Amino acid sequence: MNIPEEQLAETSAPAEKKAKSKTPKKENFFVRVWKKLVKFCKDTAGELKKVVWTPKAEVFKSFKLVVVTVVAVGLAIAIVDLTSSFIINAIAGLIG
Repeated sequence: MNIPEEQLAETSAPAEKKAKSKTPKKENFFVRVWKKLVKFCKDTAGELKKVVWTPKAEVFKSFKLVVVTVVAVGLAIAIVDLTSSFIINAIAGLIG
């Protein structure tokens, strides 16, 4: 049984259309969100493994430096505030 190639192409065309028209069903919204969340968490964990963390000693040294700086700036602001308050009260006492 010899079928010409033209007829063979015509008969296989509808089958191809049917195969192409069947697209996989779109997943539920929550399933898609869950999969994206899981992928994000896995990617994040992978990236965190690549991070070169600062040694504890250096972290504590920097922490101490920050605390000392904050206290020093706070004291400087307090001194300027008290001094300016004293000067303003002295001027107000002279005027009135």
